[in-house]
Amino acid sequence: MQCHRLVVALVLVISQGLAGATNSTSAEAWVTAIQMRDVARLNVLLENGFVDINLTNKKAKTALMVAAQAGDFPLCSALVTAGARINVKNENGGTPLMHAAVGGDPEIVSLLLSAQARTDTAAVNGWTAAALAAAKGHVSIVDRLLRAGADPNLGDIFGWTPLMHAVEQERRETVALFLRQPYIRVNLRNLDGVTALHRAVAQGFREISRMLVRAGARIDLPDQTGRTAVDYAREAGQIEILKDLGG
Repeated sequence: MQCHRLVVALVLVISQGLAGATNSTSAEAWVTAIQMRDVARLNVLLENGFVDINLTNKKAKTALMVAAQAGDFPLCSALVTAGARINVKNENGGTPLMHAAVGGDPEIVSLLLSAQARTDTAAVNGWTAAALAAAKGHVSIVDRLLRAGADPNLGDIFGWTPLMHAVEQERRETVALFLRQPYIRVNLRNLDGVTALHRAVAQGFREISRMLVRAGARIDLPDQTGRTAVDYAREAGQIEILKDLGG
């Protein structure tokens, strides 16, 4: 009898040790998958019953962030259902919604918004999900963010707004979407006093320049050095734009 109890106790100790080793191994594999952005491995681990889904790597990046940027909707959905933290930030202030805005999958953005993702959270550099999507030209994502209440006038730490980022990258459809918003402030200036129109003119984006002017962009606003849109056009040798501006 005593021998039987000893065997049972030994089996329990061994099984608990194996379980602990398995959990430790799974956690290590999870973090490694995050580090490597390996969504396939994350899927396998999740399917095999891994539950510590909010575990992060050293930079505070989560599996949901990886899945969102990779555009893996099924994995994102499974993680959200399993209780993934929606508004968590990595060391740069990035959220799952920001990663989704970069990734370009509108359905993932909608999933996160329905899970109460905050639209106007800013990263360390001041960029929001709307600014990231605007710079990438993900117009459908920008549209969903705006419909969810995102503020298109929020500037980053240098005063650049989502509209400015869209102009800078020549994202015409995204610019047009912003200009249709009744509360857009087209004449905002960054820390250098530069407006969206200044940047459009300087780079020779004639169509965008016309769109901005039609939306109320002022051609007389000076930057910190006193240069107006006309000056930018003249300096850049943009003759056609200069004619449009009456210069």
